[in-house]
Amino acid sequence: MKKNLPPPSVPKHLAIAVTFHYVEERLTFLSRISDHFASLADKLTVFIVTNVRDRERVAKIEGAVGGKGFEVNFLAPIALGHPFLLTWSHFAVFHKLMRDESISHFMYLEDDILIRRESMEYWIQGRELLRATKFYPSFLRVEQKADSERWFASDCVGRVEVAKLPRVKFGDELWFIGLPRPYQGMYLHDRAQMTEHLLGKSAVPQGHPLGWGIREHAATGLSVWDVPEGFYGRNLIAYWPNEGGLDDRAFIHHTPNNYAQSDDPKQPFGKVPVDQLLIG
Repeated sequence: MKKNLPPPSVPKHLAIAVTFHYVEERLTFLSRISDHFASLADKLTVFIVTNVRDRERVAKIEGAVGGKGFEVNFLAPIALGHPFLLTWSHFAVFHKLMRDESISHFMYLEDDILIRRESMEYWIQGRELLRATKFYPSFLRVEQKADSERWFASDCVGRVEVAKLPRVKFGDELWFIGLPRPYQGMYLHDRAQMTEHLLGKSAVPQGHPLGWGIREHAATGLSVWDVPEGFYGRNLIAYWPNEGGLDDRAFIHHTPNNYAQSDDPKQPFGKVPVDQLLIG
């Protein structure tokens, strides 16, 4: 275990909401990410928010996520008004689940974000360290190319100089640094954060501070609201200065790898190797 960190642990009771707009080819991604759900907490409550109700397609979703050590619940909202608003339907789930005081943490996921137990342990440790601040730990979406095991940063469009990044320091051995684009394709909050989220502007579809689209907005959580001056967001990633690198437990896999494998020169995401992301 790295120095300066509390003992590793996972949530006592984690509520997970996944938005799945039915596309049969994407069942593979949903199946892969749900393989790890049971390891993320002592107890789970899982909801799949989907746009289908017919028995055949719901059965296929159940086949992708079922039989993995947890019960799966479904929500299929009607009269959305726009398909993109499906991503906002998980708020109804979390509002209801907040009544269950045994639930300690809430996680919203896009249907292709793979999170492992070690990443959850990293978040819990970082949350304890940062609890006296407005900040909380960040994940970093990463991807691979088909012919390589090297990781690429999904959401970073260029290398960044560590000396110019905002940070919260815990001595000389551990810093939490803010990357320029704090998007994760998901969010994880404890009860206190979830209360702030559900009662604040971050839970309203309009008015994203950075102008992100409505689906990206739904996955933002608290990260870009009430941000302290000089920072890009409230979610900061652990960095070990003496080792010169990010804490790799923060890496979460964007399983389609579509940015890293794209040959479109006008598409800037997923082009920077994680081991070259930081300068200095």
